[in-house]
Amino acid sequence: MFPFSQSITPAAKNHVQAQIAFFNDFSRSLFQTAQQVNELTLQMAQTILEDSAATGQAIVTAGKPTEVFSVTASRAQPAAERLRAYQQQLSRIAADSHTKLVRVAGEHAEETARAARELSDEVTRVTSEETERTVRRQHDTMRQLANPLDSMVDSATRQARAAMGNGHDAAEHMGQAAAHTAQAAQAATRQAGRKEGQPG
Repeated sequence: MFPFSQSITPAAKNHVQAQIAFFNDFSRSLFQTAQQVNELTLQMAQTILEDSAATGQAIVTAGKPTEVFSVTASRAQPAAERLRAYQQQLSRIAADSHTKLVRVAGEHAEETARAARELSDEVTRVTSEETERTVRRQHDTMRQLANPLDSMVDSATRQARAAMGNGHDAAEHMGQAAAHTAQAAQAATRQAGRKEGQPG
């Protein structure tokens, strides 16, 4: 992994701020929708309770069984209309919520995409720079390791050449000494022959 700096760059900061702004507006729209649905549901529940209480009181006070049927029938139609109105209002809230969410996404899409592009470009640039630095450090390390080896090889080569030169010089000296010895032996032999040829 590359050792990225711990400081937050402007591109990263812009990206995070764009994301936070988008999620804040999105959450606000969802919360408003939930609040409207809760208010509508509470109103509907309160209306149903009031209608049920009124219907129950009318049934209790009815004297004849036919009056019970007529009270129940007279209350059924308004309850069905209230339920239909509740469903229509729920549909309207859902449509308004969808419109708001699309608008929020549209408002933040360009800024979020721009911030994401900037962050991506910066990460790519930093990664490239870190890769170049790493490669450079590896080359420097290899060069440092190679330099002592080169100097050791040069030193060994010089020593071998010197040793070979010294051996060559020694062989040459020995050859010269042998030649001198041979010449001295020949001279001694000639001189001894002369002495033998002379009368005693």
